[in-house]
Amino acid sequence: MLEYHTSKSVVNVQCAFRAKVRKVPLPRDLADLKARIIAALKNIDAPMLMRVWQELEYRIDVCHVNRGSQME
Repeated sequence: MLEYHTSKSVVNVQCAFRAKVRKVPLPRDLADLKARIIAALKNIDAPMLMRVWQELEYRIDVCHVNRGSQME
């Protein structure tokens, strides 16, 4: 918040955040973004999908038990 107040630029705040936590920079262009998405999708395997599905089912069950009063 302080950095936005100082710089008045969301892009500058994002760049400063990435520098602090050493995140991967934004894609340079559409081709770079497409390559990153394809690489990420190649890392998905069946056990990972099963864990995600189980977590989703668990959260839906919690919502049903609480009648939707505890949504995250």
